[in-house]
Amino acid sequence: MQRWGKTAAYSVRWRCRQCQTSAVRSRRDVTRTARHQLFVSWLIGTRSLTEIARSRRLSRQSLTAWFSPFWWIRPAPPAPKECAAVLIVDGLYLTSRNHCVLIGKTPQTMVFWMFTERETYGSWLLFCRNIPAPRVVVCDGQRGMRAAFRDAWPHTRIQRCVVHVFQLATARLTQRPKIDAGRTLRVLVHELFSVRTRRQKRRWVRAYRRWRKQHSRFLKERTIGQQPGKKRAWWYTHKRIRSVRTLLDNALPELFTYIGHHEIPRTTNHVEGGINSRLSELLYRHRGLPPEKKEVLVATFLAKKRAEKPTRNFT
Repeated sequence: MQRWGKTAAYSVRWRCRQCQTSAVRSRRDVTRTARHQLFVSWLIGTRSLTEIARSRRLSRQSLTAWFSPFWWIRPAPPAPKECAAVLIVDGLYLTSRNHCVLIGKTPQTMVFWMFTERETYGSWLLFCRNIPAPRVVVCDGQRGMRAAFRDAWPHTRIQRCVVHVFQLATARLTQRPKIDAGRTLRVLVHELFSVRTRRQKRRWVRAYRRWRKQHSRFLKERTIGQQPGKKRAWWYTHKRIRSVRTLLDNALPELFTYIGHHEIPRTTNHVEGGINSRLSELLYRHRGLPPEKKEVLVATFLAKKRAEKPTRNFT
């Protein structure tokens, strides 16, 4: 056999001198590995199917036939055996409120993920049973999530995401509150990001308690009205400001866990920005996929993230 040029797909063609026939040598394992790598690069990359087919001098139909066996391969995360010092968790909905993935990550590497229908107490409890209890867990403060953490990991401390607290409070107070109590409270909410030391924490807590005491009677004001077909009813006049007060009261015990511990992040940006935002972009790019193929996409991306080397100069 001797080399006899290349095919249209740039594969080496071999020719037999005796029978004057040519052929292409191929190994099934090598071919499958190469096609799977091409599938992964298309699935979690930036090139479209048309661009890849054009670069390979193939049709889209041929490339789709190559990729069809790999839709049945969904990487599964290995169960962590060691306890993580800090675990950052969050959920991402793949479909509108009925298909979700729960993600747990340390500041350096991926740890675990699990597919479920919704973010509920039961789903987070099952998620916790697959991971050894960390020392600290950073989360967005979803009610079922926190209850599951307390039941599954009773000795684990919780750090509420400061960004989520800020966003919820700002949405209820609006950008320009019309009442003095709302304007003062909005300033306190913005000052959450400047709290770095124990002294700053004590100052912020004292300022918040002064605000509560100063506006306690104001927040108890009620409005009495008549509803059609019902008896006279009443409701609190300043419901939005009261809801922000309740939000801060509930978050305060778990809002400053990071103080004095530089290794504890105070936000879930490691998952929200580093993983969820990219997954949302990929799901939009491959919009129209059925739920089982969306799981393959998400699992492939997370497995690739898990295999990456941690950054050296991490702070």
